[in-house]
Amino acid sequence: MLLPDHLHLLMRLPAEESNFSVRIGGMKKRFTELYLASGGCEADPSPGRRRKRYRGLWQPRFWEHTIRDAKDFKLHLDYIHVNPLKHGLVRNVIDWPWSSFHRYVRLGEYQADWAGHVKLPHEVEFFWAD
Repeated sequence: MLLPDHLHLLMRLPAEESNFSVRIGGMKKRFTELYLASGGCEADPSPGRRRKRYRGLWQPRFWEHTIRDAKDFKLHLDYIHVNPLKHGLVRNVIDWPWSSFHRYVRLGEYQADWAGHVKLPHEVEFFWAD
């Protein structure tokens, strides 16, 4: 799930690989190259970030969580899919174009109107109605 200021993903590393940092670092590097080549822009990194060779597009760290079971997977998938709604970017989960939600709807895992409907920015809360 690609959002304006962060990214969520569920991934399975190949059996012979256990280093998330290498995989995510490569993904961030390639995305940045393609994004900037297509005319995207980045923030000017602070002097400290420049010394560490950080770009002005990504935060320097990431958080990982090992999925324990099918229930844990579904909870994290739900969280990821509802994120654009939670941040007030869309009125309905299905309205966010950069989401795997569309694929899961096609597979019958979610209804297109899952998580209900929210009012936008000036309103206080969203509701999550399964």
